[in-house]
Amino acid sequence: AAVGAGAAAAASLYGVAMALSRGDAPLSEDVVDLLHSAYTSSVAASGILALQAHPVFGIALPRGMASGSGAVVRMFCHSTGYFLADACLVCWELCIRRRRPKLWAGRLVHHVVQSSANWPSIFRSSCDEEGLAMRSGLCMAYFAEFSTIFLRLGGLVRRTRCHSLRRALDWALLVSFVGSRLVNFGFLMRCWVRARPAVSPRLFALMLGVQSV
Repeated sequence: AAVGAGAAAAASLYGVAMALSRGDAPLSEDVVDLLHSAYTSSVAASGILALQAHPVFGIALPRGMASGSGAVVRMFCHSTGYFLADACLVCWELCIRRRRPKLWAGRLVHHVVQSSANWPSIFRSSCDEEGLAMRSGLCMAYFAEFSTIFLRLGGLVRRTRCHSLRRALDWALLVSFVGSRLVNFGFLMRCWVRARPAVSPRLFALMLGVQSV
């Protein structure tokens, strides 16, 4: 249900943005992606701030926060719904309207890769050690969306003549990219390697591959 809610919210926001921008699809897509990044990175940040010491993984989410009914897993579901809605939009534009949306191939590849990591973390009957490791790692990985906020803001500001603001956003993008992606993923891969004894070989290889992309 939460996946469907995420897809419905993304489609509704896209419709509103299209109406307000008088059919400007690239602008509408940037606005919805900006909102998705702001939402997911804020939930991820709250999870990171709540991380606790763990004897196997080094650090992990509190079990209550990592439960299937918690805010972190709910965010995974909403985000997966957004990926589904955007993939449907891309396919609609390609197959029905015979148009190529902006960065359509990269978007589809990203959605497939990210969803392949989301599904095993979402659909678990219990938050066992494997589930705790996967949900904790995915929560940390989602903080990478923080840099996308500045990427999308930069794209919006480029439509204006605010050159000083554009430069500030470019620097913010650089700093946030280094912190939320390079440093964060380096630390995350270290934690994931420590979690190897608690995770099945198939899921371990899947998540390590996603983190390496």
